[in-house]
Amino acid sequence: MKGKKLYIKADSIFSKLYADHPKLNIDERQNSYDEYLKILRASAYKGYPEAQYNLAQHYDDIGYWGVPNPYYNPRKKFYWYSKAASQNHFDALNNLANMYEKGEFCQQNIRRALELYEQAAKSGITYMKNNYKLLLKQIEQGKYKLEDEPFSII
Repeated sequence: MKGKKLYIKADSIFSKLYADHPKLNIDERQNSYDEYLKILRASAYKGYPEAQYNLAQHYDDIGYWGVPNPYYNPRKKFYWYSKAASQNHFDALNNLANMYEKGEFCQQNIRRALELYEQAAKSGITYMKNNYKLLLKQIEQGKYKLEDEPFSII
């Protein structure tokens, strides 16, 4: 599959970065992370779904080493989760569903969130099945309505 070799190389750099983290100064960490990111992007642009998912994670609002993520970018996060989800990457499907449920960088669309959660739940992974069931329950309880919702990105 295109991009897989690049992804494996990027992943080994990332793993080494975490293993060596205490030994590295801030410049060495940043240089290693920049190298990882460059290779990860190349893999993602070649269409490798795991790289696309990890690149979306790079732009997510999670922090690294206890500091807020300086790379947070919801537009890029949405884009890369969408690319990986289009290849049936279960984690990307689940995270994209969450974005639609919350209306994060897109218009809130519960119908689309439900569809994506359902696709992710087919993986058999417990938390993904639970997310699907939880949204169904919230719809049944009236928290959300499944009327004709527009489907658009902000």
